[in-house]
Amino acid sequence: MKFHLITLILTLSLPIIAGAQEQRLRGIPVGESPADYWEELSDVAPQPLELKEVRVTPSKTPAWQTRYTLGPGDTLNFSVYDRADLAREGVQIAPDGTVSYLQAVAVRAQGQTLDQLRNRIEEELSKYQKNVKVIITPAQVASKDFSIIGRVKKPGSYTLDRPTSVLEAIALAEGIQIGSVRGSAFELADFERSFVARSGKKLSVDLARLYYEGDFSQNAYLEPDDYIYVASNLDNEVYILGEVKEPGRRKMPVKLTLTQAISEAGGFNEYAYQMKVLLIRGSIHKPETQIVNIKDILQGKEKDIPLQNRDIIYVNKRPFELVERALDSAIITFMQTVTAEALNQNYDPILLGN
Repeated sequence: MKFHLITLILTLSLPIIAGAQEQRLRGIPVGESPADYWEELSDVAPQPLELKEVRVTPSKTPAWQTRYTLGPGDTLNFSVYDRADLAREGVQIAPDGTVSYLQAVAVRAQGQTLDQLRNRIEEELSKYQKNVKVIITPAQVASKDFSIIGRVKKPGSYTLDRPTSVLEAIALAEGIQIGSVRGSAFELADFERSFVARSGKKLSVDLARLYYEGDFSQNAYLEPDDYIYVASNLDNEVYILGEVKEPGRRKMPVKLTLTQAISEAGGFNEYAYQMKVLLIRGSIHKPETQIVNIKDILQGKEKDIPLQNRDIIYVNKRPFELVERALDSAIITFMQTVTAEALNQNYDPILLGN
C-alpha cells in the first residue's frame, strides 16, 4: 500500500515557530540549513498523470456464470458412454490445475470449460481406444471465491458457487458487527468508507446508498476474487497517504491540523510534490476535495486547516492539474492501506459499555 522539493524562502518576518515546523514537515533537523535539502520547483510545469481508472462498473449478469471455467478444488464425475464400469466419481482437480481419468493423466483442467476438458480427455484416451465418448459432470464447485473483511461478524473467504450479490455476501458473513453502549445496540459499520474491489480497482458500488437508502441498483453481483471491505465507524482517525515518510493511519485523540498531521507522519519524503496536497473529506463514493498549498500555510498566507474524523490527506508524487487524477490515485492508495490493516487485525465483536 517519490520528486523535486520546493525551495521555501524564510523571511525574517516569519515567526520562528513556523520555520521550525516547516523543517519538521520536511524531515530536516531544526537548526540546520534547509538549503541542502530543497530544490526550486517554481519553474516546473505540472505534468499530466497517467493513472489507471479506479472505478469499474459492475455488470448486471455475472460474467463467470455465462462461461464457467474450472479450477483447483472443483470436483468432477467422469464416465464413458455405455461403460458403467469406467465411471469415476468425486475426482478433484489438483492444486496444480490438472486432473486424471483412466489413461488420461495430468490433463490441464484449470481455465477450461467442461466441453474443452472433455475434448482433451477424449483426445488422450483415443490413443488407447477408439470412439470413446466421455461424460463429465460437476460434483462440487469450489474453485471460485470472494472475500469480505472488516466489520462483519464472520470475515473471510466464501465459495462463489452461484450468483451472489453484495447484500447476499454480507448475509453469508452473518451481517454487520453490533456494539452496545449502556444496553443500546448499534452497528459498527461505516458504509461511507466501505467499498467493493475488483482487480485492485474500486467497483462503482455505493454501499451507503445500498444499505441505508435501499438503492438496489448498487447491489452488484460479485465476480471471483472480488472483495468487500466494511469500514469501522468507531475509530477517531485520519489517513496521511502518499509521499510522506511514514504513511498510514493516525489516531486523532486530540484535534490535529493538516500540517501537524503531516509532521506526525514524519514529514514529506524526497519525492513529495508539496505545492498541492489533496484533502479528501466525507464519503469515498462522492468525496469532497480540497487542494491545499502547504507553502502558503507555512508562510502565513493561508490558515492551517483543522482536520475532521476520517479525513484523508494525500501527498502526490508529481505535479497535477486535475483533481480527479490525484483523487483516483488517492482512493487506490486508501483501499490498499485499509485492506492491509484489516487483514492484520482481529475484528472481534465489541462491547463498549453497559
